[in-house]
Amino acid sequence: MTKENKKYNYLIVGGGMAADQAVAGIRSIDKGGTIGIISADIDEPYARPALSKKLWVDPDFHDEDIDFHTAQKYNAEITLATRVIKIIPEKHIVKTDKGEEYAYDKLLLATGSEAKALKGESSERVVALRSKQDYLKIRKFSGKGKHVIVVGNGYIGSEIAAGLIQSDTKVSLVITGDRIFDKKFPIFLSEKYEQKYLAAGIKIYHNSKASGYELVGDGVKVQLNDGTVLQGAGLVLGIGAFTDYSLASAAGLEVDEHGVIVDEQLKTTAADIWAAGDIISYPDQILSRQSAGHVRHAINSGLFVGKQMAGETGIYDYTPVFYSWVFDINWEAFGNVNSGLKMYAEKLGDEQYIVYYFDKNILAGVLSWSSDVNLGHLKGILKKQPTVEELNKVVKLEAVE
Repeated sequence: MTKENKKYNYLIVGGGMAADQAVAGIRSIDKGGTIGIISADIDEPYARPALSKKLWVDPDFHDEDIDFHTAQKYNAEITLATRVIKIIPEKHIVKTDKGEEYAYDKLLLATGSEAKALKGESSERVVALRSKQDYLKIRKFSGKGKHVIVVGNGYIGSEIAAGLIQSDTKVSLVITGDRIFDKKFPIFLSEKYEQKYLAAGIKIYHNSKASGYELVGDGVKVQLNDGTVLQGAGLVLGIGAFTDYSLASAAGLEVDEHGVIVDEQLKTTAADIWAAGDIISYPDQILSRQSAGHVRHAINSGLFVGKQMAGETGIYDYTPVFYSWVFDINWEAFGNVNSGLKMYAEKLGDEQYIVYYFDKNILAGVLSWSSDVNLGHLKGILKKQPTVEELNKVVKLEAVE
């Protein structure tokens, strides 16, 4: 039996970094409006990137240090371990899996993404890393020289493998490509990248996929598609994420192949409903309509949309930057960064590069490798969409593969 639970001036569905920043944006303008957050997570908003990076390499940084204390800091109310299962836009009401109803004046959808997993028996020793609780599970079966198997050639897989090897853990890394990030980086950079992993002692299984796993004793046995069998104390999956738009779609909001359609103010096609973060299909000012599953996009779109909900007017003009840092390498990139495109490198100094990616001879993406070049400057170049010939007049380019 449902019941009218509470009514908020601002109601946020989702409890991640976009939600935290949306609350900050609202409070920067509206100091007294009521704010409610409904989150499927069991923890209040926290800094998600640290789960695969800083928490593993900084001994003075602990899991409680990533907490934002959103509700307390901004005088908001948060309901945890609860999913919204239905939105009724015409009534300005949402319904939850706990049988409760929440009314709102303005609603934000910021439900983020969920980690992909392999089919198999559920276990604390098999983790598709996404949440703080996932991180704590990995802590329990890692360290003290234990062997952990990591599957995945993306951000999470590469970062957690590097973090584990620096936390007294033996690591086997299973990737689908010839090298780590071979689908993004030119060969000479992906080789430099991978060498850091090999030098640290990580065993890499190339051109491989985990076809399944089974629990054995107090560990996990993983079968690869070529017949290889790996056994370790635990298995960490970093095989990508997916976004679920069904909640918005069922409520009558328009969606496309990128996500929930929003305009330049991040408003959806329903009155008094906005969306931010991973789930949105938005009109990027440089790259045209797209989606972006990057933390900086979550932060910037969340802050922007909170201010919009509270009455500010503007246009979302942030082009997302995706980034990573492992060992002593850091890189940042935006646009179409695909090693299948024509690539040209500008060498700035020892181990410092800018790589430009061209699609049909038009600049489509930029990678900054361990450089301190201003990203605003690089975005300005991308926005002009120069040809190879035009760009080569102002910077010295060398073709790379």
